[in-house]
Amino acid sequence: MIALLLAAAVHAQVLISAGHEGRPLSCARFPHRACNLGAAGERAWTPIVANETTRVLRAAGISVIRKPADFTGTYDVDAAVIVHFDGASPACSSGASVGYPPAGSRRLARIWHQVYGPVAPLRFMPDDFTAGLRDYYAYRQIHARDGAVVLELGEITCPPQREWMAARLRFLGDLIAYAVSRAIGKGDVPDPAKFAGRR
Repeated sequence: MIALLLAAAVHAQVLISAGHEGRPLSCARFPHRACNLGAAGERAWTPIVANETTRVLRAAGISVIRKPADFTGTYDVDAAVIVHFDGASPACSSGASVGYPPAGSRRLARIWHQVYGPVAPLRFMPDDFTAGLRDYYAYRQIHARDGAVVLELGEITCPPQREWMAARLRFLGDLIAYAVSRAIGKGDVPDPAKFAGRR
């Protein structure tokens, strides 16, 4: 059965998805999913980060499938990253976090911690600390040999975090591309933090 699903799947090295992108229009096509529009401003930011990640990976010769929040089909890739920003109430009670399915994604999550942790002036929440991170709906559509992760890049509802991230959206995309390149062992994407003198 798994072999049949993989045969029907779309193949590439990486899948990048921008959380909440395309909503609310896509909600009518996927009525079985909750129409979550994300935190205020999130739908504007996730495509910027996802597009930059895609640009850098493609420039390094890595094949990328770029998807919005809602998509059909199944995908056979080396790695998958779904870009999000967290929202919290009360404000400033969250930070960056990583979610992934139970098997095969811890290494990619660990690489992301190593890449993002030293440069981001915000705390990391525990991995998979919410049901949404642990059981993200798109995991069922993706077979990723080197890992599939949801990256909450920080809390967009916290003014200091929002200000820091707002000035660095493309840099965040560059960091994700570097982490993915390391995880899959392809592309030789340079470390943007080292280039910018942050490491």
